[in-house]
Amino acid sequence: MKTLLRNKIRAKLKNYKVPLNTPDPSAPLMLSAEKRVAVAGAGIAGMVAALSLAERGFKVTLFEKASYLGGKIGSWTFESGGETLRTTHGFHAFFNQYYNLLALMQRLGLDVNLEEIEDYVVLFNEHEKQHFKGIDPAPVLNILDLRKRGVFNVLTLVNPLSIPLLQLLRYDPEKTFRRYDKESFTQFARRTLMPRRMRVVFNSFARAFFAEPHKMSMAELMKSFHFYFLSNEGGLIYKSLNDDFEYTFLRPFEQRLRALGVEILRETPVGSLQVTENGFRVNGSDFDYCILATDVKGTTSLLGQMQGLHPADMLQLSSLKATDRYAVYRIWTDRFEARETPFFVMTDKRRALDSITFFHLLEKESAGWSREHGGGIFELHSYSLPDDLHNEQEIRRALLEEFYIYFPELKGLRIVHEYFQHRDDFPAFHTGEHAMRPPVCMQTPGLYCAGDWVRMHTPAMLMEAACTSAQLAANDILRKNGLRENALFGVPEKGLLA
Repeated sequence: MKTLLRNKIRAKLKNYKVPLNTPDPSAPLMLSAEKRVAVAGAGIAGMVAALSLAERGFKVTLFEKASYLGGKIGSWTFESGGETLRTTHGFHAFFNQYYNLLALMQRLGLDVNLEEIEDYVVLFNEHEKQHFKGIDPAPVLNILDLRKRGVFNVLTLVNPLSIPLLQLLRYDPEKTFRRYDKESFTQFARRTLMPRRMRVVFNSFARAFFAEPHKMSMAELMKSFHFYFLSNEGGLIYKSLNDDFEYTFLRPFEQRLRALGVEILRETPVGSLQVTENGFRVNGSDFDYCILATDVKGTTSLLGQMQGLHPADMLQLSSLKATDRYAVYRIWTDRFEARETPFFVMTDKRRALDSITFFHLLEKESAGWSREHGGGIFELHSYSLPDDLHNEQEIRRALLEEFYIYFPELKGLRIVHEYFQHRDDFPAFHTGEHAMRPPVCMQTPGLYCAGDWVRMHTPAMLMEAACTSAQLAANDILRKNGLRENALFGVPEKGLLA
C-alpha cells in the first residue's frame, strides 16, 4: 500500500523535478559579436551570472565592494593571539532539491567536497531532542512519520481548527500569497492550535530566513515548507562542504571565472549606474546589460546612484527591506563536547541561540586546529536577536548561557579566540512584502535582479534561489541574443492538493 501511494504521489508531483525552460537545441551556443555585462555583487548570484554569460562569450565585469568573493558564503582571515584564523558569515547547507546549484557544482567539480550530515536535529535541552533521520522522504508520508516522532498527534488531524494546515499541501505561487502573505506564522499557529513541537519545527524554518515567527509571512513559510519538505523526496538531510568555502568553492570558482576572461574588481563598489541609449554606464564604463546581484542593503544603497531607471523599478527596489539583527559568534576553545553530535544542530530558542555549528567536526582546517590545540571551534548563531539585546557583550553572554544549557559539560570553558558579528543585512520575508519584491527581469530594458531576495515563480529558497535567479537572468540575455539557454530545473510549482 505504501509503495502504491508513494508512486501516486511521485506521479502527481511530476517525479519531483520539473523543467523551468525548454532550450532550443538548434540555437547557437557562442556569441558572435562583443557584448558587455556589468554584474554588481560577487555572491553566489553574481558569480553564477558571470559564469553563465562568460562561458558563452560575453565580456563580464564583476564588481564587489568587499575584499573577498562569495557574499554570504564569503570567507576571510583575521589575526588573534599570534594566529591567523579564518571565519565566515555562518553555516550553509546544500539540500538535495538544490537542483541547479548542485548541477553547477558537479560541472565545476566542486561536488567532491560535499559530505552528508547524519541527522537533522533540534535540541530542546541537554537530553531531549527531535530527530529527522529515517523519516520517509515521500511527501505526505513524511508528515505521517512526523506524527510518529511526536511532532503532532491524532487530535491535530481531527481538530476542525487544524484544517487550515492542509494549506501546506495546497501551495500555489499566486493563491497562497494572496491569502497568507499578510498573516504571520504566529497568528496562523494560534488560529490552528498548532502543537508545541510542530511550532518548533516551523520556527526553525522561519528563523532560517532570519525572521521572528510573529513577523514571518505565513505564505513565505508555506513556500519554504513546500520547497524543502512537500514537493520532493530530498528531505531535510542535507550535505555540507567538508572544508572552508574559500578552498572548496570560492577559489576554484574564481579560477574558472578568470580563465574565461571575467574582470573581477574587488573592493570596488558600484558608485554610479546610469541608463544610456545603448545600455548602461557603470562606474564610467559602458555595458550592454546590468545585473544587480548585491544583497538587500547593498541594492537599496545604490538607489541614490541610479539614473534613468523605469519608475516601477525604482519603486520596487526602494521597497526592499533587510530583516532583523542577527549575531554570529565563533569561538575557539580549550576543550570540546563530551558526546557524539552532528556537526550542526538547531535549538529550541529560549532568548537568543538558534543553532550551533561544530566546525571541528565539519571542516578539515578546523579539525586540524582542534587536534593541535585540544579544543573545539563552535559557532553560536542567533538568526533574529530579541529587541532587548543590543549590547555586544550581553549578546555574547546570552549565546553562551544558552549554549551551556544544551552542553553543560562545557560550562567554564576557556575561549582562546573569538570572532563576533552583529549584522542586519539579510533580506526580510516579513508579512505583506511579497507583492513589491523585484522580479528577475525589470522594466528597464537590459536590467536584471539576481539573489535570494528576488521574486520568482519557482519556489526556490536561499542559495538555490540565488543560483536559479542568476541563471534565469543569464538565460534571458542569451535568448535576446539568439543563443541557446541553459537548461534549468525546479521542484513542482504547486503542492500535492493544489
